[in-house]
Amino acid sequence: MVVGIGLDLVETARVERALRRFGGRFVQKLMDPGEAAALPPGGPERALALALAVAGKEAASKALGTGWSRGVRWRDVVVSVSPASVRLAGRAAEVARERGSSGRSRARLEVRGELAIGEVWLLS
Repeated sequence: MVVGIGLDLVETARVERALRRFGGRFVQKLMDPGEAAALPPGGPERALALALAVAGKEAASKALGTGWSRGVRWRDVVVSVSPASVRLAGRAAEVARERGSSGRSRARLEVRGELAIGEVWLLS
């Protein structure tokens, strides 16, 4: 059974600009160390993978129904780009349980033109 669905679109150029401007600080704010280590080391591939992860994180926060409130933090939503998956930790996992989810999810991440698309289904 589906407990929540989230969808998000992220402009890849915007993530690329933020990555150039803030570098590792930008990544550290959004990702736990293991998640960050899985990103490509640099160049356009890194920015694209980060844009997909941001889209997945945003979609998951919408599926939870919280956005980035009620104690849910960016690093509580762990996204793997390939294969696409989302794992909830910390407060995000607690909110998922409160909503009737086992914490399982289904994720779809893709690029269409200049947009990274994230879709997350939170399952019971």
